[in-house]
Amino acid sequence: MKAVIGSIKRFWERYKEENQNIQLSVPIIGGFTANIPLAEKGKIKPTKVGTDALDQNSTFVEANTASLLKFYTKYESEKEYKFCRAPYAETIPLRKGLTGFPYGKNVDDLQIVFIDAKFSLPHYLLKHAEHAVEIFKKLKKIRFDEKTGEWQNDDAIRITKLDLAENKVYIQPATYFDQIATNLTLDWASGLLGEDSLLTIRNYVEKHQDGQLPPLRSSILANTLGVAVVLINPETQDMLIPIRGNEQAIMHGAAGKFHCSASGVFAWNETDNDKHDLTFDFFIQGMAKEIESEIGLKPEQYELIPLAFTRELVRGGKPQLFFVAKTNLDIKTIQSDMKFAEESWEFIDQDSLTEDSPLYQYIQSPSNAPQELFTYEGWMAIKIAAAYFYSTEPPFSTC
Repeated sequence: MKAVIGSIKRFWERYKEENQNIQLSVPIIGGFTANIPLAEKGKIKPTKVGTDALDQNSTFVEANTASLLKFYTKYESEKEYKFCRAPYAETIPLRKGLTGFPYGKNVDDLQIVFIDAKFSLPHYLLKHAEHAVEIFKKLKKIRFDEKTGEWQNDDAIRITKLDLAENKVYIQPATYFDQIATNLTLDWASGLLGEDSLLTIRNYVEKHQDGQLPPLRSSILANTLGVAVVLINPETQDMLIPIRGNEQAIMHGAAGKFHCSASGVFAWNETDNDKHDLTFDFFIQGMAKEIESEIGLKPEQYELIPLAFTRELVRGGKPQLFFVAKTNLDIKTIQSDMKFAEESWEFIDQDSLTEDSPLYQYIQSPSNAPQELFTYEGWMAIKIAAAYFYSTEPPFSTC
């Protein structure tokens, strides 16, 4: 009987996959029936419905790469997915002078154009945005600063346009709350986006364009820049691969996962920069700040090299810069001293892992762990760093 039931279930799953517009007829009072779509072709099923802050099991975005590629269909044949099953697309390899990928875009050629107009949400997203921030507070996905008595809402940078033909990157100011309101809640059916309570931003506002991400210049998402780095000792060939905790905006579950050495939203302070005379060093300095806050290292303790600009599918094309940092310091010592860094709370001490943790057997060699034990950001960062440092196959097209 179990075999028969299993066979029927497999047939039904395959049938739904091949007939994505099928509907289920449910009898209701008065002899009428309601046709309920079981799946809708070209849409991503809402990952969370309603504003129940007690629901900590569902996420606000779809993080399954295979599901995302049924929406962004044009990227299924691209190398980011075919080679390492990573939810990224439109990757541009980078170099800075003679460092980085030799075939990459030289960041020294890029001019940073600051648009002096703060990013604003369209009016029809304001209620969704307000509730998104409040529910993130209740779920403790936003840090509360005891010193200032305020919720952490860092100033960020929105990538408005990347024009390689003109060698220009257009940016404008945004905030972390803007990111929560858009990129971080794409697949949440908040019930605040229109008359249909199942509307989501990804399906009905920021739709794909012929299976591709909308261009940055026409996007209504915050698209705040993310930065990520892998720290490597060239002499020992060791990588710093810490364990990311579960307090992050799009992670859930208590186990934690292996991650890149440091990452975060690119934060900046307007008073620290001349907005009208920016170079790519602006982004390098931002990555350095993230390294210091999460790892505790100063810029003179490593060499920072930009390796790639890409767009992340999970958060609707959110732009990301990947770096590698070369250091002569002992990686194990750095990992031990990370607990004294300002944002050490983002990581789990590997000594606290018990033998029943799936991560435990890979503590001594995390680079050998399977992909499912990594954050997707950490997985991509390490693949890119390895392609540069060890001259292995890159997880993107090189030409």
